[in-house]
Amino acid sequence: MEESLPSLHARAAAVKTFARELGFALVGIVRPGASAYGEEFRSWLAAGKQGEMAFLTRQVEERLDVRKKFPWAKSVLCVGLSYWQESVVSGQWSVAGGQTAEEEPRVEGKIARYAWGRDYHKVVEGKLKRLERRIREAFSGEPMEMRAYVDTGPLLERELAARAGLGWVGKNTLLIHPRQGSWFVLGELVLSLELEADEPLGDHCGTCTRCIEACPTRAITPYSVDARTCISYLTLEHRAEIPAAVHGPMREAEYLIGCDICQEVCPFNGEGRPVVTGEPDFTLRAPAPAVPLAEVLAWQEQEWDILTRGRAGRRAKFEMWKRNARVLGG
Repeated sequence: MEESLPSLHARAAAVKTFARELGFALVGIVRPGASAYGEEFRSWLAAGKQGEMAFLTRQVEERLDVRKKFPWAKSVLCVGLSYWQESVVSGQWSVAGGQTAEEEPRVEGKIARYAWGRDYHKVVEGKLKRLERRIREAFSGEPMEMRAYVDTGPLLERELAARAGLGWVGKNTLLIHPRQGSWFVLGELVLSLELEADEPLGDHCGTCTRCIEACPTRAITPYSVDARTCISYLTLEHRAEIPAAVHGPMREAEYLIGCDICQEVCPFNGEGRPVVTGEPDFTLRAPAPAVPLAEVLAWQEQEWDILTRGRAGRRAKFEMWKRNARVLGG
């Protein structure tokens, strides 16, 4: 017999409660289905805007419809974990950790906020595993399939999150919540359990173009980013030397690893908007929020290994940190 709506509602409410108890600030449910942006995604790939991220060209059909990979999927639970925290004054921290006397100004490279603490993949994955156990315990009387993802599998996670009511995909292609902003990392739990779905919030960007205008490399066009000129991509994914044409904009941005400029200028991240993270694993630790370029250039590989172990910034390899520092240092 097909489940009644009240039962689906009760199940969804229980699952959402479990997720919130684990610290997820944004929680929503979507029924799996074909992407509304399949044509746009294929065109983006055909134009080569994914750069060297070849993994995006694999399992395209599965990305566009999760049911192609998991025929048993009936619901996708989407979650968002805040990583925003206050910054310390630039120049006050060394890679060894702790405050240092400001004897003279130091040229530094900034680290994107999501990389200030422990690798978010590990943090969110651990929470999703605990969530999976809670769900299995709560619905132990029926067989169940589940699969967790944290920015790693063939899912269009931002579209799914938007359809689940966590926000909307903004012009900078990041998920934005109208009251809580965009400083969130996302995770998904694909379930064979049928749950009541949430309603999308709709697009609130309107005529605003602040993210587009603020991007130093002009990588952003409305609802699309060309990875090949995106500073975040160039500092973390691009393996070769960085094209000379973007050296000047990179120095203007001052980011050594990643880039937060399009989020910093977004009005939905304005005063009082960001949800301060309560996640202990995201606590700021060196090398963040900025690191002197001279220190990076002087690192031995063993130092880099120790400092980046278990961190999202490790996506950029040892020589890439040095390459980025050379660009910023001119």
